[in-house]
Amino acid sequence: MAIVSQDLYDEQCRSKSILQFAKELKLAKLLEKANIRKARGIGVLTVFVHLLSVAFSGKSLNQLLDSGELCGKKDVFYRFINSTSANWLKFIRLLSSNFIVRLKAFFSEDNGVLIIDDTIHKRNRSKKVELLTYVRDHNDGRYYRGFRCLTLCFHIANSIIPVDFRILSSFIEKTRINGFRMDLDKRTNGYKLRQYAVSNTFQMVFDLLRRQRGLARHVLFDSWFSQPVMFKTLLDMDFHGIGMLKAAKGRLFRFKGKIYNLEALFAFAKPFIHRDQGYASLGVELVDGTPMSITFVQDKDNTRGWLAIGTTDLSLSPSQVISLYSRRWNIEVFFKTVKSCLGFASECQSRSFDAIVCSVAIVFTRHIILTWMNLGLPVPETDGQLFFRLFDEFRECTFFEALDIVIREIAVRFVDSAELQKTSVLEFIRTLPSYFIPLQAVA
Repeated sequence: MAIVSQDLYDEQCRSKSILQFAKELKLAKLLEKANIRKARGIGVLTVFVHLLSVAFSGKSLNQLLDSGELCGKKDVFYRFINSTSANWLKFIRLLSSNFIVRLKAFFSEDNGVLIIDDTIHKRNRSKKVELLTYVRDHNDGRYYRGFRCLTLCFHIANSIIPVDFRILSSFIEKTRINGFRMDLDKRTNGYKLRQYAVSNTFQMVFDLLRRQRGLARHVLFDSWFSQPVMFKTLLDMDFHGIGMLKAAKGRLFRFKGKIYNLEALFAFAKPFIHRDQGYASLGVELVDGTPMSITFVQDKDNTRGWLAIGTTDLSLSPSQVISLYSRRWNIEVFFKTVKSCLGFASECQSRSFDAIVCSVAIVFTRHIILTWMNLGLPVPETDGQLFFRLFDEFRECTFFEALDIVIREIAVRFVDSAELQKTSVLEFIRTLPSYFIPLQAVA
């Protein structure tokens, strides 16, 4: 049993929104189902909520611990985030599944889509982090030390929810900077996380999607994932892929019995592109015979500029394909939010691979909290506005801080008379409600 009572836990957590979220989504039960437990001492929910609160406090975890604002010592939190038995991937799946049920009821007119993408988890100043590798940043084309965070999100209406993720190192052993722990029991979740980290990217993509069958029909992805194997495997899994196609060497399609590359297909479609609409589609096949349609979108300001969006859902019109694919940008906004506001890749500086996975799960939970807060507002707000709304909750004075301000104010007013100052303070404390009797006794 936890030494710290639930009442004290409620008192020490300054955010009413996080407390309400924890109660409504039943975080305690979800943590238990994901094998995230503590044998003794401070309760597991207390530790988890404190970790969720760090990003909204304006301080680091060490600063909060050193100042005594969090209950427990450093070892309590470090043992928690470094646990090899905790299944953080399952926790995110359970939490997102519970919340998506609410979202679908709230936005019943939208079926939602799945979006798959990865982002760089930079650890450029690190040298001895477990499974550290070099990762290419697509924004500037440079290589950095770190990992790739492969993320699957569910998008519906104006909400995006992370439903699963994988922290990936390099698939090729000789390109990794560091190896991983060899003393782990193969039955632990920590060992499985390390096996996922060194697996093929597409293998992990299909593993993520296999666990989300029935959640949505369409999967959106960018040109890096738009390989023939992606479209074919998704179709076998009862999904329809919608992805940006790239005119790469060896990327061929069958049209009217002949093989063409993407540029040659655009030449066929260009005469049919209406000046006002700016798009046209062709029905083609992949080399393996998988049927698909390609929607060509021409840049109105540049006749040489064009895009190609491929899908295996032949029932969609070109305008529907474009509309659905435009929703893929929401995952880029999601990555920007978690990196700028919620501590992604910057909050955790541990060398342990388990701690890195735990930190990403905590960051994704924070984003789900922001989305949950948005549902209760009459006018939806941006993620940045919601972040500062929670930040303001933490900046509000607690009762003890407010009491200290009042006592210091009394002391300033009666600075000339020490006896009158003491009498005034004691008189003020005696007039407090009865449930502050312990305070009176101390006084």
